[in-house]
Amino acid sequence: MQTHVVTRVIDGDTLEVSPEISRRAALQTPMERLIGAPLPAETPTEQLSRPPMFHKIRLKNIDAPEIGTPQSEKAIHYLKQLLEGKRVTFKPAGISYDRVVADVWRYPDHVFVNAIMVYSGHAKWSHPPR
Repeated sequence: MQTHVVTRVIDGDTLEVSPEISRRAALQTPMERLIGAPLPAETPTEQLSRPPMFHKIRLKNIDAPEIGTPQSEKAIHYLKQLLEGKRVTFKPAGISYDRVVADVWRYPDHVFVNAIMVYSGHAKWSHPPR
């Protein structure tokens, strides 16, 4: 599984992540990356025109308190402490409101983030995992 870096915690059950691969490396084929071929040069215009490489991820099967409540602030703070700036892997289950719905694991210790949010008291299961 590819790892991503958590760039922002949006709320208690939504993250923004970016693939660890650099934008310039993304222009290479997998074979070029494997053999260590030189990276292609990008002009400033190309850099600005390239779509951002971010994904919004909604933690699957959990509900965190709504934004604006004291419980929400605690959930956001906890999730930031747990993940912001850290690496994760995820298993997509679908898309909802332009967000990837997924199970998320912190990397490399494989902490199951969806469950830890529930067991820490900062979210509830909407549908318990099987």
